[in-house]
Amino acid sequence: MRTTVRFWRWRRNTLRRRSDRAEAWVVLVAAVLLCLGAPAAGAVGGLLMAGDAPRAAAGWHQVDAVLLHRSPAAPMTGWGALGSDSVRVAAEVRWTPPGGSPRTGEALVPPSTPAGQQVRIWLDPKGVPQADPTDPTQAQARAVVFGVVTGTATALLVLGGRTAAVAVLNRRRFAALDREWAQVGPTWGHHPA
Repeated sequence: MRTTVRFWRWRRNTLRRRSDRAEAWVVLVAAVLLCLGAPAAGAVGGLLMAGDAPRAAAGWHQVDAVLLHRSPAAPMTGWGALGSDSVRVAAEVRWTPPGGSPRTGEALVPPSTPAGQQVRIWLDPKGVPQADPTDPTQAQARAVVFGVVTGTATALLVLGGRTAAVAVLNRRRFAALDREWAQVGPTWGHHPA
């Protein structure tokens, strides 16, 4: 035999309290946010991350450059800490653009590269060094990871908010029960003769 009634907080019942209705709304809002809000937040976060990835624009081209000084070591933060081969650091280089005179400037090169070594750098149509465009597969992987993390964080935030709201409602229920018991308790068990 079944002893629980489904959706009892939504049915008309004289024993239903305002806090029961409030808890039903909190649970409903949390369920909607978990089912719709968390995936939407993850998708938006992933799309924003994918949109921020540097891409080669029209007219960009690669040239060979010579490193003038040893490049610094790789920083141990961000994606570089994950052992990615695409980590670059800024260093002074000299290059000759097609049909131009030698130029010197700062470009992104592999870390810890010795001075005098030849490296490939990206130039825009004006001959200014640019950041390496992201590999599409790598950009997509980063976007997926960022989307999953964003969606999970949103879900945890919703669950934390629901837990906090139910805790407040329970505290109010216990306080109301204490007040009612303070009125009824002294007369409990006393029967008029």
